[in-house]
Amino acid sequence: MIDLVKKYVENRIQLVKFNFIGAIANVAATLVSSFLLLVMGILILLMFSIALAFWFSTIFESEIVGFALVGLIYVILLVIYALVAKDRVELKIKDKIVEAALTDDDDFNESVEYEE
Repeated sequence: MIDLVKKYVENRIQLVKFNFIGAIANVAATLVSSFLLLVMGILILLMFSIALAFWFSTIFESEIVGFALVGLIYVILLVIYALVAKDRVELKIKDKIVEAALTDDDDFNESVEYEE
């Protein structure tokens, strides 16, 4: 009887370790994937920003004015983001991280319920 309890506790500890490793792997994969999407998005935004700056430069016949206008657009967007959307975006990011961490636990809990 004591051997069975000891084996059960050891198996339960091993299971918790595997669940923890799975949750960390899930969060890491989500973060790496999100980082790659962010880098690609930044590169695309950079190219369009340079194109827009040169387009403004042809309209105003001054490269300084063209690039300054693009910079001003980004400053305005930054202020709007800081005043309006910052808290909501942070909350969504936190929710996604927690969701990614708990995904493996949900899969495990469903399989345990069916076995009982």
